Amino acid sequence: MHQIRFSIYIIILFISSVSIFYGNEKKENDDEKFNHHDIKNEFFFLKDVFKYQSDIQEHDIKEGKSYLKGNATVEYHNTKVEADYIEYNWKNGDLYAKSKEKSVLFQKDNQQYLLKTIQWNLNKQIGEAKNFYLKEKNHIVIANDIVKKKEDILMKKVIYTSDPFFLEKKDNFPDFYLKTDQLKYCYSKQYIFSGPIFFYLYRVPMPIFFPFLYMPITKFTQPSYSGIVYPKFGIQNKKIYIEDIGLFFPISNFLNVKMNASIYNPEKWKIKTKIEYQLNKYNDHGLIYFDYQNMSRKQKNYLFQWKHNSDFKSNSEINFNANINYDNIFLYNKNENLSYINIRKKFSNYLWFIDIYMIQNQNKKEEIKFLIPELILHTKNVLFNDKKNFFLSQVNIENKFHFNHSIDFQKVKYFHSVLLNHNMNMTAYFPFFYPYLKISSKILYQDFYAWNSPDFQFSNSQKLDFSTNIVSIPFYKIWKFKNTVLLKHQIQPILSFHMMYFPPVFYNVKNHFEKKINLTFNNNWIIKNPWNCVVDSCKEIKIIKEINSSFIVDHNFIKWEKFQIMGDTDLTKNLKTKYKAGINFVKNEQKNKMIYFDFYFSSHYNINFFPIKNEFQKKGKNRYDYFFFDQNNYAKYSIPLNLNIDFHSNYENELNGVKLFQTLLSLNGSINITKYWKIRFHTDYDFLKKKIIFSNIIFDRDLRSFELSFNWIKNSSWYFFIGLKDPNFRNIIQYNEKNLHY
Repeated sequence: MHQIRFSIYIIILFISSVSIFYGNEKKENDDEKFNHHDIKNEFFFLKDVFKYQSDIQEHDIKEGKSYLKGNATVEYHNTKVEADYIEYNWKNGDLYAKSKEKSVLFQKDNQQYLLKTIQWNLNKQIGEAKNFYLKEKNHIVIANDIVKKKEDILMKKVIYTSDPFFLEKKDNFPDFYLKTDQLKYCYSKQYIFSGPIFFYLYRVPMPIFFPFLYMPITKFTQPSYSGIVYPKFGIQNKKIYIEDIGLFFPISNFLNVKMNASIYNPEKWKIKTKIEYQLNKYNDHGLIYFDYQNMSRKQKNYLFQWKHNSDFKSNSEINFNANINYDNIFLYNKNENLSYINIRKKFSNYLWFIDIYMIQNQNKKEEIKFLIPELILHTKNVLFNDKKNFFLSQVNIENKFHFNHSIDFQKVKYFHSVLLNHNMNMTAYFPFFYPYLKISSKILYQDFYAWNSPDFQFSNSQKLDFSTNIVSIPFYKIWKFKNTVLLKHQIQPILSFHMMYFPPVFYNVKNHFEKKINLTFNNNWIIKNPWNCVVDSCKEIKIIKEINSSFIVDHNFIKWEKFQIMGDTDLTKNLKTKYKAGINFVKNEQKNKMIYFDFYFSSHYNINFFPIKNEFQKKGKNRYDYFFFDQNNYAKYSIPLNLNIDFHSNYENELNGVKLFQTLLSLNGSINITKYWKIRFHTDYDFLKKKIIFSNIIFDRDLRSFELSFNWIKNSSWYFFIGLKDPNFRNIIQYNEKNLHY
């Protein structure tokens, strides 16, 4: 590999040291002199390292050309060319390459193209080529001619296909492709334009075509495309419908518009409009969305949304976010719609928030609640900064001041309320009898004030919450069996003390001191055996994950509040279980379950019926795939089965006497009866009702560029679909029909 750094000195050394041949004969004018000025003019265009390589090299100084033959390669800047023959002009940078047996490889940056011939200028970056071929991961683009001008790229006789057999070179012709006579890409104005695009199935034109393709590409947050959104046609209950026919286009580099519509019948139709914008080069962007649905003459549904997000990396900047939603019938959120505008300012050790909220409640459609404004000041500091003293260095204090003013509109009336809440949280971490015990303590003080109008009600409350956790190091016991199996049981106890103090202002509180004790045991079983280890790593089996008990201390008497045990076990690779059981001894409005348990069992299997064995030596071919045949000429191919078995049982005995008990068995999986036929299934069986409560079977068929699917549900509902696999054209070339029964 030769390297030429084109300073004047290197050029003189290169020319004086190379023997010049033309047709294997020495030229008579090889001794022609060049002065330094001429040499400088000859190579003025080269500004980078030029590399070349070939089996045979011929150079003509008078013409200023080099001829590379046999495994020729040229590299300059970000361009690389590989061919059987390369002709290169030193004076103007013209390059011509061709190949007889294999294609010419043209690489620019990280993108590779295959060509038959190419004429290219390394200086001006323009040229033309024949038999252009570009292969991506999921598609191929082929063109007879391609011409790159100063600002445009022109392509003729262009074919696009995503046929997987053609991509994998299992067939010489694609089964389905798109074709257009001319395509233009203008990279200065950033758009693509083409003539009519036709669809071909097995080289036969189909009665489907695009009149043109116009696709501007702007410098927006994401590449934006423009053109017509071709609709999706379907049949539901023997009626034809059209979905998502629309138009999308950029107004500028910072503003995109998209509109689409769906038509089901003269009275039922939808229109959606989406506008995306970007305000500056930072991450400061948003969208405006409007969804209008005409369901009948009387029912009109609409949704308005405005979302804005600004995320400045600099701490000195202010962060502004907005999410405004107004929905007349709650199309998306079934319970309530939340709208907000917040402004956040971050300093070195605290955060400052200003929020504005609007809340719609589905149960009270005529009621709208505003929070204008909500102010939050959040600080967090290390109380002591003594690195030498371990106890003091682990003490943190956190303050949060929360203020909001709300207006609640209910028909004609409206109500005001003002809330002020202060939370102070102090935490400390330190060892005790190191390293056997670790103690973490937490003190929480809450101060709350509220004013309501027009009733002019005032209320306030205070609460002091103190908790301490004592965590022990894990204790373990190891058993060995026959020097091959090792069983290790590890347990870690955690003791928690919790106390809440309510000031005497709460006269309705029975105990101003509420005391609790929690005792938790974290269990871990580790089994090491030949069938449960990979190299030096052994699977941990948690038979009992946690045992939790809580006690209430009332008038110096300890009462058992609740007991709970839970865990999950992975006995083998395909066997998993989870369980939870418990009992509540003290009645509580928030805990209505007295006795409960929940058990879940899951097993997963991958089975391969009729696996291919080495004893089958005879091969056959069917649809570009090879099969093995036995001595009786029967085809042998594997039938993979994927099966999941789930068993779920739960029981709840509530305080009000209601008992809930459910036991379900679920089977779901898939089986490939042939290479191109696949069946998926899902079934739920209720043991108590002794019947199948849900069943679903899906048939999938691989049709090269197309796919077919039939979905049947137990209540006689079904879906049928056949369309392209290519996600870019899946909704255009398809047929689907639905028959729903509710």
